[in-house]
Amino acid sequence: MTRSFFLKQARRATWCAAVLMPLGAMAQSDTSDGASSNSTYQRSAYKNKYNKSWLPYTENGYWGFNLGAPDYEKNCTSGFSCKDPDVGGKIYVGGQFNRWLGLEVGYVNMGELRRNGGDTSAQGLNLSLVGSVPFNDVFSAFAKVGTTYGWTRTKGDVGDRGKEDDFGLSYGAGLGFNLSPQTQLLVEWDRHDFKFADQRAEVDLYSVGLRFRF
Repeated sequence: MTRSFFLKQARRATWCAAVLMPLGAMAQSDTSDGASSNSTYQRSAYKNKYNKSWLPYTENGYWGFNLGAPDYEKNCTSGFSCKDPDVGGKIYVGGQFNRWLGLEVGYVNMGELRRNGGDTSAQGLNLSLVGSVPFNDVFSAFAKVGTTYGWTRTKGDVGDRGKEDDFGLSYGAGLGFNLSPQTQLLVEWDRHDFKFADQRAEVDLYSVGLRFRF
């Protein structure tokens, strides 16, 4: 791994920390009101009007969206520039089988990578199992694993060009911060395996999002 790789990961870690640190201070200063409100919600999450879900066999449903920075793990030919997209994102709906395990369905778009004198793009439909662990009434962590049916387009002056589609593994993890009983702020990392005309490659998405409970 190159020095630039580690610098890139350090910048992303710093960015995530910059988002979460002020939120942690807010959580501490609002413990008496916010924590009790979220605690009340958690205890009754499956017994109140927010119990419904759009996905079969689940409850406590939600929908959300994320925006962030994609990172294509693709080889670039010497002499050609490579530039990751400035923005990518996803939109999704989910529901819980129980407090710890849920299901999520969504659409992800990774933007366009400038590569080898052309551009490469990837998008897809994702299905994931999501495991959640609350740290307290404000913060929680989650991890997910599933599959993405992706479709890609590759154009350039060198290498194979064309369109491909296939299933690939997906997984990720993140942290959540409860802004209210119905709204949650997320900092998240996702990785999706896509089939391109010239190779299979993984694409990461580092993002911030909002999740809204029904």
